[in-house]
Amino acid sequence: MTQSRPHDHGLAYAEEDLGEVDPGPFTQRAEPDEAGVLVSGTCPRCHGRTKTLFRWGVPGTGGKGLLDRLRGGPSSGAAATAPDPLSDEVHFCECGHAHPQCPPDTSYRGCGASWRISR
Repeated sequence: MTQSRPHDHGLAYAEEDLGEVDPGPFTQRAEPDEAGVLVSGTCPRCHGRTKTLFRWGVPGTGGKGLLDRLRGGPSSGAAATAPDPLSDEVHFCECGHAHPQCPPDTSYRGCGASWRISR
C-alpha cells in the first residue's frame, strides 16, 4: 500500500476525534499465531503508517472474552456474529513517532488522533 501524503513528523500531538473515516486505506488480517486481528493503514491526521493488534479474549478489543459469554456470545451457545475490529472498534494513531508536545504518559505513540472506520 502506498501513502498518498508523507508522514507529517512535525505535526504537534493533539487528542482529536476525527469521527468516521473512509475504510479505503485500512486492511485487517488474522495473525498466524491466532493472537488476534491486525488492523493497519494510514493515520488520517499525520499520515503515518499505523497498526493495531486486537487480541482475542480481551474485553473492549473485539475479542471473545468473558463479557461476550455473559452477553450470550458464542461460548454460551447463543448465536452471535464475529466481531469486526475494522469497523467495530475505535482506532488510535500508533505511527510510532513521538510527535512534538506528546505527553510522556500517553498510551499510544502517535499524533493523538482517534477515529472509527465507516462500513
